[in-house]
Amino acid sequence: MSSEHEQPMLNKLMEEMRSKGNLPALNETVIEISRLAKKQDSSALDLATVIMRDCGLASNLLATVNSSYYAPRFPIKTITSAVTYLGFDKVYLLSLGLGLFRHSMATLQKRKLLKLYAVSYFSGILAMALSKAYCHKNPEEIFIAGLLYRLPGLALANTFPEQFQEMDRLINEKEIDVNRACHQIFKVRYDDICDAVMAFYNLPKDLEQVIQEKKSADNPLISLVGESASLAAMLFGDRSDGKNTLRKSERRIAKILDRPKFSVADLIRQTFETDANVKDFFNLSGDDVEMMVNILEWGKASPMEIVTHMDFGSSIDAPAPADTPEVLIGNYLTELALCRKRGGEINQLLMLAQEALFRCLPESEIFIAFQIKGPRPILQGKFYVGTVTDITPRDFAVPMDQANSAIVRSLESLSVSEWHAGPDGLGLPHTPFGKIPFKHAYLAPIVVNGQSIGLCFTGRLKDEAFNERECVWIDQIVDHIDVAFEKSRE
Repeated sequence: MSSEHEQPMLNKLMEEMRSKGNLPALNETVIEISRLAKKQDSSALDLATVIMRDCGLASNLLATVNSSYYAPRFPIKTITSAVTYLGFDKVYLLSLGLGLFRHSMATLQKRKLLKLYAVSYFSGILAMALSKAYCHKNPEEIFIAGLLYRLPGLALANTFPEQFQEMDRLINEKEIDVNRACHQIFKVRYDDICDAVMAFYNLPKDLEQVIQEKKSADNPLISLVGESASLAAMLFGDRSDGKNTLRKSERRIAKILDRPKFSVADLIRQTFETDANVKDFFNLSGDDVEMMVNILEWGKASPMEIVTHMDFGSSIDAPAPADTPEVLIGNYLTELALCRKRGGEINQLLMLAQEALFRCLPESEIFIAFQIKGPRPILQGKFYVGTVTDITPRDFAVPMDQANSAIVRSLESLSVSEWHAGPDGLGLPHTPFGKIPFKHAYLAPIVVNGQSIGLCFTGRLKDEAFNERECVWIDQIVDHIDVAFEKSRE
């Protein structure tokens, strides 16, 4: 905790980092993920809905989930399947960590600082691998803790490059503790800067506790986190640490894990091989990693020198390749068929159907709603995904006695219909839909045993109607829903 006379200096540092864009406001995806963690009634569906809006984050998450680290029996191709496979807590931590890291990298101002981002990321993934070997119940916490503990240093390096370089020299050459070195240069302890950054981002309390434990607890797991940070610094630092330093670290880790034949080189190779994001974030191939490990073991040069000559980080600014809707729909229809074949739960299939519609139909709002019996029957939304962040599934509510509603007529006729803005309304409540008026919609009733039980509503706010191909895709997806419900009632 910073003292009273240090607080003004800490405030000044934070303000300058913010004003120069090195502590940028979090993007909407990270904010929403953080909010979900604070709500007790958050569901896997809520998390999947937020993640799938961010194609880059979704791609990085799927790469992680499909790694040999998690070793799924079948390839996981959708966010819905990832959440179902790993569970809410693990996907939340991975998504928050990856989201923060991607967002932080977007502020990169000088490529020479890229090595600091590499140290941060690789500290996290090496720590996660070691904590799994140590049988820690939630290695994902250690991954994000490593990232969060390093990211304030990146903000310092971007904002005060000369001072940070001097602080780095004190740590590496004079072997001064990071808190003492930071206080000597910036008049504030590094841990206090970390606390201020955590408060600035208003991250969930459970993560604050993990960070605090990382800084204060004296236990083997925390030692492994420290060893991971040291190994990452050896890989991406400007100096060579020599064989002795590497072997000492290896012996310490072997003792903690109770594995006499433990190999640091094998740890690095296996960890990098299992994480496809290594290439996406840093443009590192398997051959690059192998050379870096060899140089590290040799101990007479810095592995970073080899990477620099290989166009390190050239993929940072390149846009991630996106599958076309034609490719995506084929993948999703296959996943829906497999979900039915494997006897997946109805909610899982509905989440998957919703994701398919959102990914394959650009700029669309998707509601899946079901009829609720009662004195006044109503069609009530259960699932929603789309571009509007301040709307909920339950906002979609249509009383079934509205004879002039295009939605009600579609349900009563058991037939799909296209709707376009005009004299015939949808029958949706003015609040909130009066502020987000639909221009076009495709209405596909969910029909089971000759009766409509619900509706798949796909709407667009822009003046671009659904083409024939898109309508066929919606029909095919709803067919899967119909069959799944029929089988569940047999």
